Amino acid sequence: MKYIQQISKVLLPLLFLVVIFLPFVNNLFKVWEFERTDENRTFRDTLTADIQRLDKFPKDAEEYLNDNFSFRTPLLKVYQNIKYEYFNISPYPNKTIAGEDGWFFKAGDEIEIYEGHMGFSEGQLDQLEKKWISRNKYFDSLNIKSYWVIAPIKHNIYSEKLPFNLTSNGTRRVEQITQRFKDKLPNLIIDPYNYFVEQKTNGQLYYKLDNHWNFKAGFLATELTLAKLKNDFKNTTFDDLKPVWKDTLIRSGYHRAVMGIDKLEEIEKIPFFSNNQAKKAQKYGFPPLKGFPYPSVYEQRFIKESAKSGLRILVIRDSFGKNMIAFVNELFNESVYIFDAWKYGTNKSIVESFNPDVVLYIGLETHINNMLNSQED
Repeated sequence: MKYIQQISKVLLPLLFLVVIFLPFVNNLFKVWEFERTDENRTFRDTLTADIQRLDKFPKDAEEYLNDNFSFRTPLLKVYQNIKYEYFNISPYPNKTIAGEDGWFFKAGDEIEIYEGHMGFSEGQLDQLEKKWISRNKYFDSLNIKSYWVIAPIKHNIYSEKLPFNLTSNGTRRVEQITQRFKDKLPNLIIDPYNYFVEQKTNGQLYYKLDNHWNFKAGFLATELTLAKLKNDFKNTTFDDLKPVWKDTLIRSGYHRAVMGIDKLEEIEKIPFFSNNQAKKAQKYGFPPLKGFPYPSVYEQRFIKESAKSGLRILVIRDSFGKNMIAFVNELFNESVYIFDAWKYGTNKSIVESFNPDVVLYIGLETHINNMLNSQED
């Protein structure tokens, strides 16, 4: 026993020193190299010192060391798996919340919206109404029909999958807008909420591992839009939307990247049209907004020469519009999509250059505030 105690007095300090210095030795000699996991953020890979702003250096140095710690990846994997596998808790609750049955939800503003803490004031509703009345007068002057699809946050559609401690006050702020707009803008808003709640028993509508709706939801939102179009273009014939759905295994999504757990996966249903004639066409070349991080998808253009409607549509969208593109393409002779950096502006120069019959706005309800702050162009 005494011999074991003596060995322990030597081994424990040595083990402690190995634990302390091993990462530094490994950084120097690169004995073990680990692939950095995607954490849905930008890493700090360089460290520089500005003599004029040395107050920032300690924080920058800490971020650099944290991001480049030699055994960061395997240790993170252990931490992430323990938190989720044993406690069903997200390792990063400020970004992702773990729900029931493998469902994940965004934290931050979307939780605030769900719980009713970000409702619109009367002043904000007045501002939105004034903006859209002015915008619609402009579209009417050009004989253009306009619609606004407001994508519901996942929390409201799948509230039963949220942790029990998160509760809604029962009022959605989209309802505030539809109530305010019902007299002067009765035909503008397309709110898929009720239709989604009704249809979700017939198939999954949002990704479990991401905050976006899937192609099935995009199809349902397009059906609602088509109903509006048929009402407003009574003498126009539209093609039928009859996609064939095929299952595809996916291992991607915002929450999967945040959670960092490799085994997370789900099935996505991908739509195919047996007689698909909509083809990607050369862009007009509308210049992307300065600083927009995805310039390659700022503008997209499709042509379907055989479209029965003979109409042209301009879609001002965010990322939720992506899963409606395949369906909208089938309804119009020409479709142009503009991802205007979450501004949801009028985009007059594009409207007047393209001269569409329809302008469709598609945006997540979280970003409605951006419309309040945007300047009309």
